[in-house]
Amino acid sequence: MRVLRGPWASWETQTSPTAVTVGVFDGVHLGHRTLIERLRATGHVPTILTFEPHPAEVLAPGTHPRLITTIDERLGLLAGAGVELVGVLNLAEIRHLQAGEFLGQVLEQRLAMAAMVVGTDFHFGRDRSGDVAFLRRAGDLEGFKVDVVELQQTADGAISSSGIRAMIEMGDMRAATGLLGSRYSLSNVVIHGDGRGREIGFPTANLEPPGRKVIPGHGVYAAYALLRGERHQAAVNVGVRPTFGGTELVVEAHLLDFNDDCYDETMTLEFVERLRPELRFEEVSALIKQMSVDVETVREVLESLDPGPRDV
Repeated sequence: MRVLRGPWASWETQTSPTAVTVGVFDGVHLGHRTLIERLRATGHVPTILTFEPHPAEVLAPGTHPRLITTIDERLGLLAGAGVELVGVLNLAEIRHLQAGEFLGQVLEQRLAMAAMVVGTDFHFGRDRSGDVAFLRRAGDLEGFKVDVVELQQTADGAISSSGIRAMIEMGDMRAATGLLGSRYSLSNVVIHGDGRGREIGFPTANLEPPGRKVIPGHGVYAAYALLRGERHQAAVNVGVRPTFGGTELVVEAHLLDFNDDCYDETMTLEFVERLRPELRFEEVSALIKQMSVDVETVREVLESLDPGPRDV
């Protein structure tokens, strides 16, 4: 997959006709994948324009929306879905363009667009002045095709990145996985903790919560830990460790049947299922007893599954 970065005016002009869709594509969920399938069906180069930073950060400076995927994670998922060309836009550089200017200068001149695939609620251009009707009129005049796709629905409404973020924040990882088509993951470098896990017989690898990623709701999760090219079963706690009087959010993973140090190494956690909320225990012995139960539950949950869509 080729990626166009930097100011759009410096992008290499494409010579092969493209089929384009535009959006943040946070999470690359099942609704997004439907658009990608329609792009590929056109016979033209399947192309996506995405945004970095998130448009909310441009429209409301100082806000930092929590994301399902970083830009690098997003690009990896798009490549896996069959996208061949991605342009990474900064909304600040195009927000002044009228719909016709964006269409002509970016989509047609730079990308050689021959087809556009959009959802029914698609808007673009300054003040969101461009819509599906505008695109269809322009397509009739200028010779590109417009494919309008109905939003993918669940029993609770249209599939959306914001809805999936809410599921993750509530700890409903199975529902989030079902709509993403892959497990939600967090990656970061393993940092030193206070060593309490090792003292009580359950050593943990601690990850600082990534600043721009949505964090699963407090609780204990069955998860997979990807480390050194291998996949390990893991019991993951997200929370503040109330039994020890903690106040700072931590993500700590106890890797089953793994005893090596892995400080300063990058680890990825794939969340499978929330087992229980985070609890405060009056005695450490009660916590140890519960953690033993948690580990056995993790084994049962994960051994009932395939390793899943992100094998190492």
